Amino acid sequence: MNPETIRNQHSQLENRIAQKYKEQGYEVWIEPDAVPFDLSGYRPDLVVKKSDHEGYIIEIKSQSSKQITIDRYKEIAEIVAKHSGWRFLLITGDDEFPINSSNRTNFLSWEQILQKRKTVDQLIALGDQDSAFLVLWIILEVLLRKQAEKVSIPIERFGPVSLIKHIYSQGEISIEQYNLAMNLSEIRNQLVHGFQTVELNQENLLQITQLVDQLIGLWSPIES
Repeated sequence: MNPETIRNQHSQLENRIAQKYKEQGYEVWIEPDAVPFDLSGYRPDLVVKKSDHEGYIIEIKSQSSKQITIDRYKEIAEIVAKHSGWRFLLITGDDEFPINSSNRTNFLSWEQILQKRKTVDQLIALGDQDSAFLVLWIILEVLLRKQAEKVSIPIERFGPVSLIKHIYSQGEISIEQYNLAMNLSEIRNQLVHGFQTVELNQENLLQITQLVDQLIGLWSPIES
């Protein structure tokens, strides 16, 4: 892909995102000359402001999230996180999440996560392995996204596979947990898309249960 095509794709994505925020009442600056606070020389693609004390610093990448190196943006996210009411967002061309002002707080609470975990035991007792697996996968994704947000890794909006890869590359999960999550993602995809060839067995269910319980034990601020 030639440089002009890349620039055009980036500009189009940038303008679409800017327009969506404007429609929700935000003030938007595209490639601003000034930023609300010192970002160590970094210049974002967008500054999106709800008020003087609330808004988003946004980097836009037209390529897939799988191709992005996170390290530099983690540094920026950590700077932004020091300013109450502000968030750093990394938005990619394959971003799956709607752009709206509720994205800041729409993750399940820890109480809701633990309640869903109890629901899994009930589903297993009823013999509904498929539903139990999918609820566990929901919990797993939420855990990874919450942890990414907590440690200022700006990937909580990424799709599942990119999320797993980047959170592993930042040292938040082990190589064993990474490999297991990637294998389980294949089963999740088959279940969600209704493939008849899906091979969900007791071992798979045990694996995802153990992985979820490990991460709850590591990251939950409350007793499960």
